[in-house]
Amino acid sequence: MKLRIFSITLTLFVLAIIAAPVFAHASLLKSNPEANASLPRPPVQIELFFSEALESSFSSITVLNSDAASVDSNDSRVDAADSTRMTVSLRSIPDGVYTVSWKALSSVDGHLTTGSFPFAVGNVVPSALAAADQASKRIKFSFDETIARWLLFLSTTALTGGAIFKIVVWRNLESLIFNRLNLLALITLALANILGLISQAGQASNTGFALPWDISFTGVLFATRFGALWIARLALSLLLVRFTINSKSKRDHWIVFAISLLLLLTISLGSHAAADADATLAIVNDWIHLVAASVWVGGLIHFAVGLWALRKAEGASKDVAQLIPRFSALALISVGTLILTGLYAAVIRVGTLEALNNTIYGRTLIVKLIIALPMLAMGAINLLVITPGMKKTENLAGLSDLLGLFRKIVTSEVTMGAVLLLSVAVLTSLPPAQTASTLPSLTAQKNVDDLNVKVEFTPGRVGQNTFTVRVEAGGAPVTNAQEVRLQFTSTSGKVPPSKVQLAHQGGGVYTIKGTYLSLPDAWQVQAVVRRENKFDAYTNFDFALGAASTQTYPWNRVNGGLLLAGALAYLFAFVELTRTRAQQIAFGLVPAFALAWVSATIFYNSPLASRTLPVNPIAPNADSVSIGKELYEKNCVACHGTSGKGDGAVGVTLNPRPADLSLHAVPGVHPDGQLYDWVTNGFAGTAMPTFRQSLSDDQRWHLVNYIRALAPK
Repeated sequence: MKLRIFSITLTLFVLAIIAAPVFAHASLLKSNPEANASLPRPPVQIELFFSEALESSFSSITVLNSDAASVDSNDSRVDAADSTRMTVSLRSIPDGVYTVSWKALSSVDGHLTTGSFPFAVGNVVPSALAAADQASKRIKFSFDETIARWLLFLSTTALTGGAIFKIVVWRNLESLIFNRLNLLALITLALANILGLISQAGQASNTGFALPWDISFTGVLFATRFGALWIARLALSLLLVRFTINSKSKRDHWIVFAISLLLLLTISLGSHAAADADATLAIVNDWIHLVAASVWVGGLIHFAVGLWALRKAEGASKDVAQLIPRFSALALISVGTLILTGLYAAVIRVGTLEALNNTIYGRTLIVKLIIALPMLAMGAINLLVITPGMKKTENLAGLSDLLGLFRKIVTSEVTMGAVLLLSVAVLTSLPPAQTASTLPSLTAQKNVDDLNVKVEFTPGRVGQNTFTVRVEAGGAPVTNAQEVRLQFTSTSGKVPPSKVQLAHQGGGVYTIKGTYLSLPDAWQVQAVVRRENKFDAYTNFDFALGAASTQTYPWNRVNGGLLLAGALAYLFAFVELTRTRAQQIAFGLVPAFALAWVSATIFYNSPLASRTLPVNPIAPNADSVSIGKELYEKNCVACHGTSGKGDGAVGVTLNPRPADLSLHAVPGVHPDGQLYDWVTNGFAGTAMPTFRQSLSDDQRWHLVNYIRALAPK
């Protein structure tokens, strides 16, 4: 009774931790502008960098003013060239406090994360920004996702551990008991999959739950990595139906065990491990951890059920006494494996003792350990006390008492094992305490003369970057360089070379920010270090900036193929279970054919295309820029000013002020097609007019080419 009370207490402790506030997700690595920034003028766009690639269809940014009205341009998008980067453009906004709210669906592990942060523009009372910051930190924890994961762990643990338990430990356990347990586990697995899918789709659409007729439901199922893993679990579950309902032979048990291992692999492929820097090693480690936990806890479940089923059978005590050492050996191997793989995962996802104590993820991990330690102690009691007692006791009544005690201890272990799996479900629903991912960048280093020159360009994409050069000589930083310079040369020759001198930040580190990588191309970057009484050191670095891809990974084809495999698995499972030809047709062939038809539809149905922008057909040569300048002076100077900063004679009287074109023109912020669209159709909510009727298509493109020339050099 005391053990059960202790188990219930631990359960309440876990639920209390779940109810605690969860703070901003660690997978958001950086934002421009930064959280709580006070800016003298409005930014042209919001730029977020994440630790994982994002699903573009279910990831977005919204920018709200103090009245909760949207002030963005409704053009939130995931960068096709860098799927860890998400941006949204802003309208011309007045002074005030604004909140950036985002949601990001990982294309790696399928986790949906949300968050928000404030920033201020112009003269703003500090207390207003602080209040907005406090309100932005608390986010919603998904109880339904946690319950779905818990049911998934319970069912897969019972299936995996039960199969190996039947093979290695209790070989003569009555098949009927084993099959009923597997049937219950399969029903639980089906409930877990259904709840997990509607929860995932609901989070992606901000509706809580999404039913099969909702577009987000089919989108998540057929166009994401999460959907691929879900369909794979469906196919494997159908195969398990075939081999578990009427399993009789040892061969059937081995097949169930093998399929269950693949089922656990689908969980690891959608876990935090899939987002680690060394994903392959992390996934294998996570999978082995799951297998070991399943063998231990799943074996306990079957042991407890078998003991209660045979509690009145004659001679059961001696048989059980022989089984305990066999199961203990299996459990010891599992526990040892859990310790090793758990330590690796803790180092990767927690990292420090401070994070273990001060983060929700770390505290939940501590609860998991608190639950596991008494389970180990009870296992030791069974092995070291009860088993020897059973072997020594000849008295039938004494054996019966020991067996009753053993049965109660194993039952308590199963109860605590269920709570342990609940803590695992919480862990997998929470963001890790730390992420191994870093901002994308281009890095290289070379030795020249007596120097070691290391360059780093962050974020290493077309448009604005921070360029850093670290110079060392003999392992010591070079702090007395007269000049450190970079020269950028496009190998295609589409733009002339440019050069810039970097500013010394101390410690041999020289930096500058600019848009010198202005188009997708192969670039040669030459670093020059000038020192007094030394020859100038020259070294070249080659980098390739790929063109933005308009194609996303074809999950519709992957998921369509997996659904076809599910149709075959259904046919294999249910045709075997039916008795008459009519039943085989009605309950086997017809549903399988329907699934195959859906799979073909999904396979050949192209994913929803994102909004496409026109491509600039006019080269930005001197003639085009000259024409654009004349058009700009005639139509735009009054509002945007000569330099495009929104300070024209009319512009200074407008509210909101006209956009600062010198910022919008920076390469990488907007494609030419976006600028052309605004020139053509105007900008809602501002005084920006439409030039669709007054300027021809070519004139509008000339104007775009001139606006590009307004970007800071």
